[in-house]
Amino acid sequence: MTLREFGEKRGIPPSTLSWWRRVFRDAGDEDGIGPAVETSVVFTEVPKPGNLPMASAIVEIVLPSGHLVRVPAGADSDTLQRVLQALQTTC
Repeated sequence: MTLREFGEKRGIPPSTLSWWRRVFRDAGDEDGIGPAVETSVVFTEVPKPGNLPMASAIVEIVLPSGHLVRVPAGADSDTLQRVLQALQTTC
């Protein structure tokens, strides 16, 4: 895929991609003498992974103090109770 094709597919101007290619090419050029990489930079599309697991449910608790506690599904109830008690006594 050419730089122009990639840009058109993603709605990115070729000038932006050229700028980033130059940035990557010159990365590591600490002495300022010349490009650090002799090979050309190639952009490629990385496909999204197929079967992503769904995020587990989260319970949100808003305390009178304004603190927000997010609790993932399956959280240890004893630990949660200690956290809530600590927030009530310190906030």
